[in-house]
Amino acid sequence: MSAPVLEAEQRGFRAPGTTFMVAGGLIGAVGAYLFQAYGGRQLGTEAFAPVAQLWTVFFIIATVLLVPVEQYITREVAVGRKVIPGDLVPAMSVAAIGALVGGVFVLLTMDRLFAGNFQYVVQILLLMVGYGLLVVAKGVYAGRRLFAKVGWVLIVETVVRLVAGIVAIQLAATAESLGWAMVLGGFAVLGMGWWRHDRGHTRPPAASPTRFLGGYVGGTAASQVLLGAAPVAVALLGGDQAIQSIVFATFTLFRAPLTLIFSLQGRVLPYLVGLADSGDRRGLAQIARLVVIGGVLLAGLGALVGWLIGPEVVSLLFIPEFAPSATVAALTAAGVMSAATAQIAGQVLVAEGRTSRLSIAWVAGLVAAMVAIVLFGGEPDIRVALAFLVGETVALVTMAFRATGRPVLR
Repeated sequence: MSAPVLEAEQRGFRAPGTTFMVAGGLIGAVGAYLFQAYGGRQLGTEAFAPVAQLWTVFFIIATVLLVPVEQYITREVAVGRKVIPGDLVPAMSVAAIGALVGGVFVLLTMDRLFAGNFQYVVQILLLMVGYGLLVVAKGVYAGRRLFAKVGWVLIVETVVRLVAGIVAIQLAATAESLGWAMVLGGFAVLGMGWWRHDRGHTRPPAASPTRFLGGYVGGTAASQVLLGAAPVAVALLGGDQAIQSIVFATFTLFRAPLTLIFSLQGRVLPYLVGLADSGDRRGLAQIARLVVIGGVLLAGLGALVGWLIGPEVVSLLFIPEFAPSATVAALTAAGVMSAATAQIAGQVLVAEGRTSRLSIAWVAGLVAAMVAIVLFGGEPDIRVALAFLVGETVALVTMAFRATGRPVLR
């Protein structure tokens, strides 16, 4: 490993590029909302519904399958191993699985959710390939502690997608044109030459990709169904296209903290891997404990803020027709903060390579949400938001025990 990299590693959280990486994450989050808000304003709630569903399906599959790939690559590069071309095989195999799952889902629900347009099937396939390459790029940069480069990946993807979306709407004001802009954003990373920075040693993996990804995918599958399936759940409960778009806009906006965490968690993981390799279990547990306590407080604050100004914020960024009720806003905000806290605490388990333990927490949350959605009555949007909060709360409590080894709140 080169001297500059070793020097950066010795500085821990003070390694250069952190500020720009955070800025890139913020720009990425804001750019995603601008893309959605622009499309929603131009198309309206009903016409926007198919691309809202495409974004939802892609978000779930990509987070379930591609976030684990990114963290696997980051962890392997962080311990000094060369991952290209060897680990492109499991990485793109996972992306292919996602493409298959997404393509089948869109095909089966094409008439109900995607206006009967086959273009969305092609788009979900290409989205998985493009973003499969993008997460490998982020993993290489983060593992090498080139954090400014990670920021550039987030910025390039966001700007290309946003500009392409604006141009697409001007040329053809349709939802499927926005889908093609999403596809282009993922492939934009090919212009950055990220593979040139993979300079580690050629040796066996520090963690088996099958075991690492298998345990992680099991956990993220449950967590992202909880987080991302709200618009689909509303549709299955009988909500019309307008309600689907409202729920999509609300969940997409309010999950900003979690979206930012997914973009930036590669900054934290190399540091935690260092603690894990040194056997500092006590230090890892202390970090998880502080995160969970802070997250519980933020969940309560999120509920209050969501109740007071949530509908107005959604209305401001989209149009008044997209505004949710105050109840839906409060429940969603509290649930997202709980999900964000559980995700950060779970990085301790990722650093230790104990990804199978993630599954227990997230599956418990998903089961709790499914029970809640069956037991609760009311309008589809409130019913889904309440079940979401119940599920994320159960996941957070379970993750707290798993990451710390003992109760967090005494």
